[in-house]
Amino acid sequence: MKLGKFRFGGVHPNDSKDTAEISSSALSALPKTVLISMAQHIGAPAKMLKNKGDKISRGELIGEAGGYVSGNVHSSVTGTVASVDIAPNPLGRGANALLINVDSAADNLAYYENSNYMSLSAEEMAKKIQAAGIVGMGGATFPTNVKVDGAAKGGCDTLVINGVECEPYITSDYRLMIEYTQDLFKGIEILRKIIPSVKRTVIGIENNKPKAIEEMTKIGKEHNVEVMPLRLRYPQGAEKMLIDATTGRVVPVSKLPMDVGVLVVNVATLYAIYEAVAKDKPLIERLVTVSGDAIKEHKNVWLPLGTPISHVVEECGGITAENVLVLAGGPMMGTSVPNIDQCVNKGTNSLLFLDKDKMPKEVEYPCIKCGRCGNACPLRLSPTEIVHTAKAKIKDKLNDLDIATCFECGSCSYICPSKIPLVQWIRFGKDLLRR
Repeated sequence: MKLGKFRFGGVHPNDSKDTAEISSSALSALPKTVLISMAQHIGAPAKMLKNKGDKISRGELIGEAGGYVSGNVHSSVTGTVASVDIAPNPLGRGANALLINVDSAADNLAYYENSNYMSLSAEEMAKKIQAAGIVGMGGATFPTNVKVDGAAKGGCDTLVINGVECEPYITSDYRLMIEYTQDLFKGIEILRKIIPSVKRTVIGIENNKPKAIEEMTKIGKEHNVEVMPLRLRYPQGAEKMLIDATTGRVVPVSKLPMDVGVLVVNVATLYAIYEAVAKDKPLIERLVTVSGDAIKEHKNVWLPLGTPISHVVEECGGITAENVLVLAGGPMMGTSVPNIDQCVNKGTNSLLFLDKDKMPKEVEYPCIKCGRCGNACPLRLSPTEIVHTAKAKIKDKLNDLDIATCFECGSCSYICPSKIPLVQWIRFGKDLLRR
């Protein structure tokens, strides 16, 4: 079988997916508190609707979208607002958040599939997606209703489902594809009703997920959906790389997937779309991979949004090392978590606990001009030239080098023999331009 692949650059880190065979599970006990941010998405923060002392039910709207590019926020638990706090948003900036004392004895609302949900009009389905506060759950956190609305208005002809999950350790999407296969295809049918211009649907899955490929292929034939196995190559899960691998289309610099007639939807996002339309369930929980060499038990666990990482640690038997690096997301593009009091949000697909004492002690050396970073860049940028320009603070040239196009996949830093922190310097350059 010929495997799909994107055509330029990329690297192949060890996938470390030892949680792949671990079925998903719920928490054995709810946390005592959750901290739910009004900015769990790219765009304007939600407008907070609750105050200290208010009683809240699971699934209740507690934050209203603050603009077109924004998202509703719902409570993941039943309880009482203890205080209005500040929590970091996906970009690291502070945002309003509600600290909720959880009523663990409450009879929380359950959600069931409505038998006639496919009789809803396309407009009614789209409104349910918007109301549910769904965002890109592969980590981008862009409001899904905005993407879907653009695809419907723009005459999108191809729907690509992202089942790649190319970052090491993470297997939550893999478990969704195995355990919730039928529901994912129901999500596809919902999207195709909202976007009737779609003529082709393809699911891209990397070849290290044979069970997912098998299960999705079985049902895919019934739904006129193509399942495409892909050669292992990071960052194949990035939208532009996946579009190249599955359709052969190239998204030009400064353009979006919709400009080439493609809508890309992550597997976890697709499942949330199904639940929103078929069950009227807002986005209040998500499946998260918990892994790494510094946590006792590895799991794929359903977490209510706002769950403190400290509670996840307790749930997984505790930390097994003294000097631990905690990452939200994968080791390539994840963000370092300064303390385990921080909480899970809509974009948290993984929590990694890594023993710093076992990590290689890397020393930075001068650039040897080997060109490996440029060869690894999937967007054909020149990382070393961008970094030299950023260090020299030549802002105009940074634009000429298309620094904004870089999505910080980390391939250049990973492959660099001199261990230069290229991505950090690129972020510095972007910050220069923002200021």
